[in-house]
Amino acid sequence: MNPITNKIFVANYSSANVTVIDGATNTVTTVAVGANPRGIAVNPVTNKIYVPNANSSSVTVIDGVTNETIAVSVGTSPYAVAVNPVTNKIYVANSKSNNVTIIDGATNNTTTIAAGTYPYAMAVNPVTNQIYVANYNSANVTVIDGATNGTTAVAQGRVLMPSR
Repeated sequence: MNPITNKIFVANYSSANVTVIDGATNTVTTVAVGANPRGIAVNPVTNKIYVPNANSSSVTVIDGVTNETIAVSVGTSPYAVAVNPVTNKIYVANSKSNNVTIIDGATNNTTTIAAGTYPYAMAVNPVTNQIYVANYNSANVTVIDGATNGTTAVAQGRVLMPSR
């Protein structure tokens, strides 16, 4: 959700699109994205929406004003995305590449850094500029220093996926 524009974004995994709900009127718009969109992150400062496409090895960037899109290439099977609105950096966990793609929100240029095995979920602390990546098969969390892109692995219990 973008609290500034009162827009809500829903990734439709099987439909290759995102539903945009106007929170003031409940009107709905659909925006086409890549194959199997999974998760969404919003930068409320720039009004850009980031959608990892699990089967397209890309992130669709949606302009929150026009709903126009561009695709940014990332690693294989991007599963999670997180935004640091302070630095305008976007972090994408590429589960089958065992890495994280960092997208510069101003230019859409990318940098890739190693993570643990099967990075699956992530969070950003914009105050400390630290990014936390849960690695499904590594029994650790990769901590990324947002200023240097240096990484540290922090041991933790093995992450178990819920039954489906």
